[in-house]
Amino acid sequence: MGPAAVLLFVVAALLFANRHPALAPLFRWLPVPLWCYAIPMTAVTAGWLPPEQPVYRLITTHSLPVALALLLLGVDLPSVTRTGWRVVTAALLGAAGIILGAPLAVWLLRAHLPPEAWKGAGTLAGTWTGGTMNLLAIRAILEPPEAVFAPLIAVDALIAYGWMAMLVAASAHQAAADRWLRADSRLQTVAAPSPEASGTRWTVVLVSGVIALLIACGAQCIAPSLPTSRWVSSASGWSVLLVTTAALILSLIPPVRRSGAHGSVLGYPVLYLVLAATGAQARLDALWSTPVWVVLGLVIVATHGIVLLMAGRWLRLPLGLLATASQANIGGLVSAPMVGAVYHQSLAPVGLLLALAGNAVGTYLGLLAATLCRRL
Repeated sequence: MGPAAVLLFVVAALLFANRHPALAPLFRWLPVPLWCYAIPMTAVTAGWLPPEQPVYRLITTHSLPVALALLLLGVDLPSVTRTGWRVVTAALLGAAGIILGAPLAVWLLRAHLPPEAWKGAGTLAGTWTGGTMNLLAIRAILEPPEAVFAPLIAVDALIAYGWMAMLVAASAHQAAADRWLRADSRLQTVAAPSPEASGTRWTVVLVSGVIALLIACGAQCIAPSLPTSRWVSSASGWSVLLVTTAALILSLIPPVRRSGAHGSVLGYPVLYLVLAATGAQARLDALWSTPVWVVLGLVIVATHGIVLLMAGRWLRLPLGLLATASQANIGGLVSAPMVGAVYHQSLAPVGLLLALAGNAVGTYLGLLAATLCRRL
């Protein structure tokens, strides 16, 4: 079995196991993206998979634009504005806390970080304002060294799920927190549009796949003619930026967005395959630098939390809304609705919409954070 077939098998097995009821708790705390990265990395380090195979780079270069297009074509950005200006403002300020926390953390830890740590901090900021696909997109654009990139997956999982546990635990003290925040109780329930609950139609999935392929192929044809720089250092980086921008523009067209809403059926498996190929290009040795990255991540999240609490007191937002907006930043699509529902059932769709918006803009915000980090 060739290396590409092994990676396909790993991703398929993980997706199957994730649907098994007995294994669901394991994947709740150690999510599928972490396993997709860690298993190939361990296999390469142990000698079970051959290292430095051209097929790994081929998968990451050509599959990532397709995955991004599939996942972004269905983003309903107009729906986010209908959740109310206070909710949107809280989410934006939470993202601002992460963007400001990244350069602050780099400055505080500058004596212990490698020279290109600004790329890693920007990548982590993109992950915590968007999600895993933003992490992979920023990696393609900035091309951080493997010693910088490898610890980020573990740091992301450790801090994001630790933060989620803290937010869930805080729900027991909701009344006291709302008194301190001077919260308006009428804002506890938010009228947010729910995603359409239609079944998967494979003809629509096929249409989404064709549109995504056209966008990806067009971007990869244009990208080599664009100039590179320290921020966009390769044609593949330009390809990712072009695909992200084109897919978001097309998602504003209602028929395309309705079709693209089914694209995640293909988008997530392709994204996980890219993550597995990325893991196969890494080694466990790089994880020894994780402790300093854990501290960096904690500084970023602490700054995010402080900014959100200040915003909550200013806007008189209840703790439930703040926790939902925060987890939409740090956790993403899966965990944000779960945290929202712990506080109030109406907050579950709010968390989903805010997380989708983060997916849309996380790449740009991560690049902004990287720029600020580099200036320090």
